[in-house]
Amino acid sequence: MCLPWPHSNATYIGTLPSPPIELTNGHSPGILSRYLQMSSKYFRQAREELGKEDLSQASEKAWGAAAVALKAIAVIRGWNHKSHPLLRDIATHIYMEFGRPRILELFDLLEWAHFNYYEHRLDHDDVQLRIAQSRELIGLLEEIKNSPPRRFTPANREQERRVQRLTQYQPDRAVDAALDIATLPPVEPEK
Repeated sequence: MCLPWPHSNATYIGTLPSPPIELTNGHSPGILSRYLQMSSKYFRQAREELGKEDLSQASEKAWGAAAVALKAIAVIRGWNHKSHPLLRDIATHIYMEFGRPRILELFDLLEWAHFNYYEHRLDHDDVQLRIAQSRELIGLLEEIKNSPPRRFTPANREQERRVQRLTQYQPDRAVDAALDIATLPPVEPEK
């Protein structure tokens, strides 16, 4: 038995319906700043690890730099972002909203960098390419981060489910809204 699609005529603006969480200007500035710092740090470390020929660490840092850049977009939009499948949802939704298939292509390629951390199959040139792809994805996300959201109408059930996964209230997100950033260890070690 097929149940009716709950929001079949819904049209969303890029921010989509957000859960009832207290956020400042639509997002927690501390969390956003932290994700941006982490992205920069991980990208720098990816290049450093490549120079040391630690290919599994270099590829994982390239993946991590892009992953936390996606999380920054999610924070700005008030979206869920606490799992790997949600990162794919974020990349897919941003690609569809902005008509930029390269975002999803780069995400797919960078998943190989993440895979390499566990399997150690990419050689130096492959990891170097993944680092460049990470830089490209971060650049595209930086452009989008400063762009106004665009209207999006889910065209099918899978798109509707993705919107629900990104926007449904999840108790673990409430932790970010109440998080005291000052109590967390610094992203960069103090000198």
